[in-house]
Amino acid sequence: MRRSKRETAETLATGHFGVEPNLKRIFLLEPVIEGKPDEPIKLLEVVEGTIERGIEPIAFPADPAHGIDYPSMIVEVSPREFRDICDGKLDLGHRGWMIGKELKEGYGNATER
Repeated sequence: MRRSKRETAETLATGHFGVEPNLKRIFLLEPVIEGKPDEPIKLLEVVEGTIERGIEPIAFPADPAHGIDYPSMIVEVSPREFRDICDGKLDLGHRGWMIGKELKEGYGNATER
């Protein structure tokens, strides 16, 4: 049975925390449209030391062989850019996105980073 996009987002987050030592936080970007399999899962990743370039999504295809049945899109921002998003100085809304659930390493069981 195919997992939901939200479940798949948790898997992606766990994998990303496992390979990126400077990754501090991951958020699901809403809306998540479960009924459209071609609509990507969108993640906002806060990475210490990343180049500050604003909202620049990077798209990835689905990878069913590794349990990722949907395309995904990653927006990597610095901690300062994340604060700017939260303060309304950097806008996700023009793309129709808003910050959703924070995803934690280990399917929600990790301690706060």
